[in-house]
Amino acid sequence: METQNTTTSNGVNNSHTKDNAAKIVFGDPVLCAQFLKGYTDIPLFKEIKPEDIENVSSHFLPLFQESRDSDTVNKIRIGDSEIYLIALIEHQSENDFDMSFRILRYIVFIWTDYAAQQEKLHKGITKSKAFLYPPILPVVYYEGTSTWSAPLNFKDRVFLSDVFGDYIPSFHYLVVPLNKYSKQDLIEKNDELSLIFLN
Repeated sequence: METQNTTTSNGVNNSHTKDNAAKIVFGDPVLCAQFLKGYTDIPLFKEIKPEDIENVSSHFLPLFQESRDSDTVNKIRIGDSEIYLIALIEHQSENDFDMSFRILRYIVFIWTDYAAQQEKLHKGITKSKAFLYPPILPVVYYEGTSTWSAPLNFKDRVFLSDVFGDYIPSFHYLVVPLNKYSKQDLIEKNDELSLIFLN
């Protein structure tokens, strides 16, 4: 497979094949910031800067059962708060219908770790009324050619969810299907990230 060389604006040279291009994107703060600004509709990310993003994958991925090297976890600072971005890379042309459950496990691991870290800093903090867990944005970066049709809400994967819906974890994950962007769409974005997606 052809190898492409990309230099980000922070001077990092990346030699990679198309198969791990997405890992490069989410592992590099410049490219990740461009992704959040240009490929999500979340206003909070419009002013995000590369220095607000810290890749913490090496801390979390050994805890995840899948141990998928292509997945990344980023901590993002927004003002005095922080959020987490889970990016799961899906190269397969078929949908992964258990994606929402995999993401649920990731979310629980991150929140468990966060609580443990806060307890080390402030004993008993997690039992207080003021304690809040950080928000987590799960993103599936999908390179397949078919339309993503797996349920986006975990609740839809649980039997009798119409009856027990109030007692089932309910969250959506964001799918970014690369195949929905034409070459012209990517060219018009005119940034380093679109050049990677064009390769």
